[in-house]
Amino acid sequence: MALLTRTWMVLMLLTAVSMWAGHGSGGLGPLGVGLVLAAANLKADRILTHYLDLHRADGGWRAAFRSLLTLLGMAIFGIYVLVPMIGPALR
Repeated sequence: MALLTRTWMVLMLLTAVSMWAGHGSGGLGPLGVGLVLAAANLKADRILTHYLDLHRADGGWRAAFRSLLTLLGMAIFGIYVLVPMIGPALR
């Protein structure tokens, strides 16, 4: 099986995980949001690595992109968790 086909299958699996974690009317909660963000981070990494040929780049570039993706995911998760706590204090 071709590498891009396997990558595509992994992307579809991660999409299914995101849909499963986000399913329900009671809200995601921190665990569900963390799972969705982790799946999105892995998807972005796979797209950068295989479809945009980042695997051919120097190791420093790959580490920089992965670090930026991780920091972005952590920032979004932190905002999701902290805003309900500090929101009432700002009113």
